[in-house]
Amino acid sequence: MGKKTQLIDTLFGGNQDPLANIIHNVAGIATSPNGVVTAPIGTFFVMTSSGTAASDDDVYINTDGASAWTLIYDASSRGHLYA
Repeated sequence: MGKKTQLIDTLFGGNQDPLANIIHNVAGIATSPNGVVTAPIGTFFVMTSSGTAASDDDVYINTDGASAWTLIYDASSRGHLYA
């Protein structure tokens, strides 16, 4: 097994297309998904329309296949995503 496959298996639960699993919050709700939202390991969560400019476009990744999420992109310090 190559390093690429090992990395995908570890970080994205074997999902060969990690960008296929992107979810977002309910408009106007600025709550971290950690401990609240359940999803497969490696799923991305994008904070959109949170009601606070500071948290809009933050990106989290699910780290346990349940409800543990880690912030991997802090838009307030790194810049906002653009459509």
